Amino acid sequence: SAYLAAILPEIYRSSTLILVTPQKVPSSFVTSTVTTDLTERMQSITQEILSRTRLEKIIDEFGLYSDTKVSTMEDRVENLRRRIAVDFRRNNIFQLSFQNENPEKAKQVTSRLASLFIEQNLLVREQQALGTKSFINAEAERLRKELEQQESEVNNFKAAHRFELPDVMDANLRT
Repeated sequence: SAYLAAILPEIYRSSTLILVTPQKVPSSFVTSTVTTDLTERMQSITQEILSRTRLEKIIDEFGLYSDTKVSTMEDRVENLRRRIAVDFRRNNIFQLSFQNENPEKAKQVTSRLASLFIEQNLLVREQQALGTKSFINAEAERLRKELEQQESEVNNFKAAHRFELPDVMDANLRT
């Protein structure tokens, strides 16, 4: 065991907890724009963050695996993906961790991954809000046109029956 302790490299794990807060506006005033389950949304974001293109950028940004025998980018990405762990704790908390031989790089990569998760979550919520906004605008426009059509019909009816309306009943009786 002393030989293994001396020969095996030291591996540091950096972890962070991310809390995803739900909408704070009461649902009686405004219904939530987030329609998917939080776990599903986080798993979708995890897949996006752990995609090859995102991980390649992280490898290049922090110079990971540049001094090792891992030569191809595919192997580097797979190695990085194995060292990242995402653990969903409860409904709105998940833990993100990364292992590396360099404690500073472990901390930096974990921080970068956490910021990517937060940015991606904000992007998803913004897209959902924009979709909701465009739906509400389209619905308001449809209702405005419907109201204008009904007002036009009312005005045409008033013009065609102007002496038979209840507004002029007193004047008609006096006449």
